[in-house]
Amino acid sequence: MKLFQPKHKMKTKRRPLTKRGRRIRTGIVFLAVIVGLMAFWQYGSLEYLLDTSALQGKRTTRHVRQYRATIQKFTKRSGIAHFDPVIEAIMMQETKGYGTDPMQASESPMNTYYSNAPNAIQDPKYSIKVGVEHFADCLKAAGCTSPSQRRKLMLALQGYNFGNNYIQWAQKNYGGYSETNAKIFSARMQAKLGWSAYGDPAYAKKVMAYYDYNRTAASAKFFQKLENLGL
Repeated sequence: MKLFQPKHKMKTKRRPLTKRGRRIRTGIVFLAVIVGLMAFWQYGSLEYLLDTSALQGKRTTRHVRQYRATIQKFTKRSGIAHFDPVIEAIMMQETKGYGTDPMQASESPMNTYYSNAPNAIQDPKYSIKVGVEHFADCLKAAGCTSPSQRRKLMLALQGYNFGNNYIQWAQKNYGGYSETNAKIFSARMQAKLGWSAYGDPAYAKKVMAYYDYNRTAASAKFFQKLENLGL
């Protein structure tokens, strides 16, 4: 004898969507995605993720590219117009074009308007002016007159990070730049100043990675097409 017999609910079959219904649903989903992407883009979140993503590789970001005219203005004034792509690579390594001091030039001796405290510069164009002047000084100290002089260029780049004292020291003791002597110099300055760190001994190599990536013919052509499309 069955004391209890569960009642089974009748399953109702869902009517399949019509072709028009599927189109409407797809349209709603698509619209929601677009609105979401626009919202993220508006507040910078999506663009920041794209700019810093591992998928981004070493490509120059739109935040850096927006300063090309300003970079060209100051490199021409400083007599280093053929180093424009190097300046972009420096900015990529420093900030990827974000902030009010995209060249991280606040601590440069060329900065005579703002204090020399980190991130003190509040004007991106002034930051670029100071950064370009500082790098031009490093190029002169390194004896670098062309981006094709790779070892001298890397000496100048490391000097941008460490200061001109490194350039003179490396030339006198090692005949130029190497990542090994950059590490030695960093350690010596840490000990001298009592700091936990001093600059980035791999700075020149990191900047050159951006420079090389964006100067490769194939990648430059591809990304130029994206720029032309406004991407």
